[in-house]
Amino acid sequence: MSRILLGWELGGGYGHLASLRTAARALRAAGHDCMFAVRMLENAAEFLEPELGPVLQAPVRLGNGRNPVALQLSYASLLHNVGFDDPPGLAARIAAWRGLLRACRAERLVVDHSPIALIAARSLDIPAAAIGTGFDLPPLTSPFPSFQPWAPVPAQQLQHNEQQVLSELNRALERLRLPPYASLQQIYQGCARALLTYPELDHYDAPRQEPCLGVPDYAQGAAPEWPAGEAPRVLAYLRPHPQLDAMLKALSASKARVLLRIAEITPEQLRPYLRPGFHIVGHPVHLRRAAEECDAYLHYAAHGTVAELLLAGKPGVLWPDNVERWLVARRAEQLGAAVVAPQQKEFDVAAALERALDDGGLRRAAEAFAARHRGHDRAAIAAALAQRVLAA
Repeated sequence: MSRILLGWELGGGYGHLASLRTAARALRAAGHDCMFAVRMLENAAEFLEPELGPVLQAPVRLGNGRNPVALQLSYASLLHNVGFDDPPGLAARIAAWRGLLRACRAERLVVDHSPIALIAARSLDIPAAAIGTGFDLPPLTSPFPSFQPWAPVPAQQLQHNEQQVLSELNRALERLRLPPYASLQQIYQGCARALLTYPELDHYDAPRQEPCLGVPDYAQGAAPEWPAGEAPRVLAYLRPHPQLDAMLKALSASKARVLLRIAEITPEQLRPYLRPGFHIVGHPVHLRRAAEECDAYLHYAAHGTVAELLLAGKPGVLWPDNVERWLVARRAEQLGAAVVAPQQKEFDVAAALERALDDGGLRRAAEAFAARHRGHDRAAIAAALAQRVLAA
C-alpha cells in the first residue's frame, strides 16, 4: 500500500475539497494511507472527516500577483496571475512542495487544481495524478485553448503568452537547478488525469484523451426546509457578487417560495429583502435533495452546483462572475437549460426567473440532460477515480 498526499493549491470554495475527499475515501478503503495539503484549512476542517488523514497547510501564494492581467485569455494567463510572473516566489513554492512531499514521505501525489505541486512531484520522480473539472485540467493542446470561445483569440497571441509564462517558469526552475520545461503543457504530461464532469459541461471545446467520470454525489448537510404554500420553489445559491442586490431584489419581488443559501453576508444586510415565503439558511443544505425538490434555481454558475441541478432536470438562471463560471454558464445555455446574464448589458433577473419557472423548453432541455445520465451509477465514480489515479 502507498502513502498518498492529496493536494489543493488554487481556487476557492468546497469543490476542490469535495473531489479530494471522494478520492481519499476510495483510496482509504483500498488500504492506502492518505494525508492532505490544502489551500484553506478552515474549509478542510468543516469538510474533511478526520479519519481520512491528517491535514496540512499547502504552500500557497499570499496576496495578489505583481502584474495580473485583467483579461485572462487561456490557462497560461491563469498561471501568470497565480504567481508564475514571479520566478523567485514561484521557485520558493516549488521548493516548499518538494520539501512537503519529502517530509510526508509521499509515494504518490493526487491533486486538484495544483500545477506547482505537480511540478514538484515531477522533479522528485513521484507518480502524480490530477483530478477535477475541465477548467482545472486544460486540454494538452499547444497552445492551450482560449478562455473566450465566443470571441476567438489568434493562436499566435496565445502562443506568445505561453512563451512568456514558460520563460518565467524556467527562470524559477533554474534557481532550483532543475531542468527547464519545453512547454507549459509539460506540467501535466506523465500524470494520470481524470475529469469529474460530463462532456456537455466541459469548459473547453477541445477533444479530450482522459475520460469524463461524471460528478460524484458531493451532497451533505441538512434537508431543505421550504417555506409553506403552493407556489413554485426557487433554490437560490449565492455568494458576494457585483450584482447581488439585483438578484436579492428579484427574489424578494418573486411570488415563488425561495430558499436562499448564502455565505459571507450578514443577516443585517439581508433583512431588507425578507418577506413571507423567503427563507434564508446559514447552514449547508443537502444539495441533491434541494435540486430534486425545487422548480428552478438562481446561481452564480459554479460547476458542481450547476451539474447537480441539471442532473435533477431543473432549469435555472445563471449570473457568472469570473471566466471559469462564464464557461460553465455558456455550456448550460448551449444545452438550452438556463438563462444566462449577458456580459456588460442590462439584465432583468426577475423576468429571467419567471422564464425559468414557466418556459417548458428550458425545463425539457434540463430534463433531457438528466435523462441522458440517469443510468450512470454515481456511486461507482469513486472506485473508478481511485483506479485512475493509481494508474500513474
